[in-house]
Amino acid sequence: MATAAAIPDAVLRAVHVSDQAMYPVALPYARLRTWVDACPELSVCFREGGSNDGGGGGGGGGGGSGGAAVADAVMGVVIVLPLRKGCWEDLLSGRLKEPDIEPGSAFPGSGLGGCGGDEGSDEGGDGEGKEEVGLHVYHIERFETGCGGAGKKGFCEFALGEVMRRVQARPGWKVVGMSALTATPTGKRAFERLGFTPTGYRELFVVKAPEETSPTSIGKEGLDMVCLYPGDERQVVTLASAGDTVSVSEMTVNYNISPDTGHT
Repeated sequence: MATAAAIPDAVLRAVHVSDQAMYPVALPYARLRTWVDACPELSVCFREGGSNDGGGGGGGGGGGSGGAAVADAVMGVVIVLPLRKGCWEDLLSGRLKEPDIEPGSAFPGSGLGGCGGDEGSDEGGDGEGKEEVGLHVYHIERFETGCGGAGKKGFCEFALGEVMRRVQARPGWKVVGMSALTATPTGKRAFERLGFTPTGYRELFVVKAPEETSPTSIGKEGLDMVCLYPGDERQVVTLASAGDTVSVSEMTVNYNISPDTGHT
């Protein structure tokens, strides 16, 4: 039996380390902390057997070993960012980059503009007084512990179902979809199984000077990020010739998430 609770700081820090090892773009821990603090109910730590230490609240497509060493009762975590519709659409297309998400203007209920067509307009509402919100899965990870009823292949569905249950407690929100920037093969397969499809935005991480760099010694500073946008005619050519590409991250989306069940 698993219980859902806030993410303790030690676990969140381990998640940050794990995520930075998978995703080449630097994200300060302080930025992750502000995301979690701005909407702690959508950052969830799942524990075995009802264990709950009451800790403070805490990439899509996780799959590292983030918290295994810091909390052996923790079975996994999920961190979801609620975004105002205009900001979310900018994220889907690559106009807004994941590390640049500012909760003060991008999260719903802020009353601030700054993304897409939201500022100074009625866009972002559904005409019934509800704010249209896109949910972005920043990180989801099952740790190497028992699963308490949520099998390894079913953890994503289990965790996102809990997120959607919590979203129902926000009657002022109308969820228009869910997204994830997948950075690992495991993450891509997991979201594909849940019905997520590519938006066309990709991030290629390419070695700056391959002739001078050993593959085992490449750090973030040794990589260039090449952004490919939806409809970009360079995509086929770039992907075919990217022989020195270290990794590819891909934005995916599912517009058919059901607020009632958490399933597609």
